[in-house]
Amino acid sequence: METEQNKTNKKRKTNKKTKRNVLITVLIILVIILAVIFFVMYKFMHLVNYKAIDTSDLDANGNLYNDVENLLPQDEFNQIINILLIGSDSRDTSSAYAGRSDTIIIASINPMKKSMKLISIPRDTYVNIPAYGKYNGGMDKINAAFAYGGETLLLKTINSNFGLNLTQYMTIDFSGMINVVNDIGGIQLTITKDEMDIINQYLPASYALTGKPFVPMTQYGTVTLNGEEALAHSRDRYVGSDFTRASRQRDVLNAIMDKVSKMSTTKQLSVMQDFLKQVTTNVDVLGYTTKYVPSILSNYSEYKSNMISKQIPATSYAKGQYINGIYYFVPDSMDTAKKDFQTTLYEK
Repeated sequence: METEQNKTNKKRKTNKKTKRNVLITVLIILVIILAVIFFVMYKFMHLVNYKAIDTSDLDANGNLYNDVENLLPQDEFNQIINILLIGSDSRDTSSAYAGRSDTIIIASINPMKKSMKLISIPRDTYVNIPAYGKYNGGMDKINAAFAYGGETLLLKTINSNFGLNLTQYMTIDFSGMINVVNDIGGIQLTITKDEMDIINQYLPASYALTGKPFVPMTQYGTVTLNGEEALAHSRDRYVGSDFTRASRQRDVLNAIMDKVSKMSTTKQLSVMQDFLKQVTTNVDVLGYTTKYVPSILSNYSEYKSNMISKQIPATSYAKGQYINGIYYFVPDSMDTAKKDFQTTLYEK
């Protein structure tokens, strides 16, 4: 007859075996998860068109926190991510550097407050471009900096004129933007009839980039724009002004993020892979993808409600002027523009 002690020993052995099996199962699951993560990271690493730049030569403001310490604590300041988004007007699908920077937007993300800011810099802004290579430097339109010295000179120009410390960028050309919007199945925007008419004027050039037959836009109001139409809308500087055009570019960017935020995780990963094929960047894509992107997409409604979209320099202290027969957007005071940037990026 089995003693109580034997029963107890058997029970203990069974419990140990069960715990061991559970532990093995957990370890197997962790190995699978890690394998999937490393596989995704491996794929991302081979998709990114990564281009490093010399961040020590960007005239970054090393004392920026001293300038804004009255606006926020240092731990929050340290967590804010600022990335320069550059849209090249290149029609050369083999090079994003065949043109000037048609779009210049600073995307600022504050993970602590779940807030986002999109700040457009008008491409005609009259600034001092530092000397670079064969370029001797001097006053010019800010979008010329990209043509003279790529992302490095554009970042340096923005930092030196506006007292910022930007070091990260993402560049995309016309074709890349079309592909991104088409990859997500188009974006929804509200378009007026006048805007539709201008879109149709730009559309042939958009379709020429993709090699698709021209299809005119026939509806306005709240509509879904394909990539070719979204690019044409972003280029419109005739309905309104060039400043309205910059606002349209921010609207397109918002619409893309809004659409992606509502997709499944699997679809978001697919879109991310497609997007990475279209850009050149020095951003730590793997780090951001694992640390920030999931949180931003899952909390996008909160980020959207805390979003600021604006232009700097603003028309309240800058105006269009012709200098030697060329149109420029000239700030009355660069100090005012500096303060506007710093307050907008780091306000409480």
